[in-house]
This record gives sequence, structure tokens and C-alpha cells, in this order.
Amino acid sequence: MEYKLDRETWLTECAQFILDDLISPHCQLPETPFRVSVGFPSGKTSRTLAQCWKREASSDGHNEIFVSPTADDSLEILASLTHELVHYSDNCESGHQNHFARVARAVGLEGKLTATTAGPALKAQLQRYVDLLGPIPHGKLDATKSGKKKQGTRMLKVACSDCGFHFRTTDKHIDAMIYTDCLACETGTLAQQP
Repeated sequence: MEYKLDRETWLTECAQFILDDLISPHCQLPETPFRVSVGFPSGKTSRTLAQCWKREASSDGHNEIFVSPTADDSLEILASLTHELVHYSDNCESGHQNHFARVARAVGLEGKLTATTAGPALKAQLQRYVDLLGPIPHGKLDATKSGKKKQGTRMLKVACSDCGFHFRTTDKHIDAMIYTDCLACETGTLAQQP
């Protein structure tokens, strides 16, 4: 049977399976609600696939979990979601130690605790969820093709007319310059270059 879900519903359904089947046998789940959305994790590197926020950050008391739109591999996404749901299980209190470490290892997350991957048993369980719901209904976003122009430097080049010595500074500092003799050769004149 094929379900027609949007990506947030797919993530939320998978999250509930992960909580019920994998995490709840190893800890008491919080009664507070959570949301799973697709969006860029805040302040993280481009390699960060997901992030869980403490419920205190949300005005309505939800833990917010964001899954990066730059990923589209269903198993990789679910492994990252499992990692973030372990954070959710203690409201991000233990970081990557104590409670987090114990539960993460118990559910089958392997590798460095700050960047876990699914071990074979966990991967097999996550594949069952994909088999049930189908792959995530989402196309990978290529962040390098955003259409935004790369911002040029605001620093302006100042160079010596004789020796080629140069440096960059702001327009404000160029306007304030009273010393125009070259600092390197002392014979040339410093001037802004195009």
C-alpha cells in the first residue's frame, strides 16, 4: 500500500515509529510535543543533516527538529532523525554524553557521538519504515545553486605607485588617510586602486 504524504508528515510518522519502537524501550519519553520540519539547521556546518532545539526555545513549548533540505537519502535522513530524537528524549540536556550516549548506543547509532551513523541492525529497522511509507517525498536542494550573488569584498585596495606595496581597507579609512607616502618604499604615493 502506497501512502501519499508530504515530507513533514513522512518525517513525523517515521519519528513516531522511531520513538515507539526504538527509543522508548531504553528511556522514559517526554510528554511534551515535538515538530519535525525541513529547514537549514542553525549555525551549523553544511554537513549537519539535522538539529533538535530545546522546548524552551519554542514559544509553544515544542521541541523543534529540523532536517536539512540538502539530503535526500531516506536512510541517512532517518539515521539523523534518530540521533535528534535521542536529544529530544531528554530535551537536549545531556549533549552527547550520559543519557544521550547510553540511548544512542542502545538504539544502534554508531561512530563518533557528535556525528553518528546507523549500525546494521538500526539500518535494517529504518529500512522497514521506508518500505512501509516509501522514500521521503523530497528532492535534494543544491545550496550552491541558490541564485544569490556572492558578496564582493567591502575592503578597497590601496597600492603604491612605485613599488607595488598594497593593502586593503575600508572606504572610511581611505577618507581618513592623511599620510599618502608609501609605507614600504617611502618614495611612492599610496592611492586607491580600481
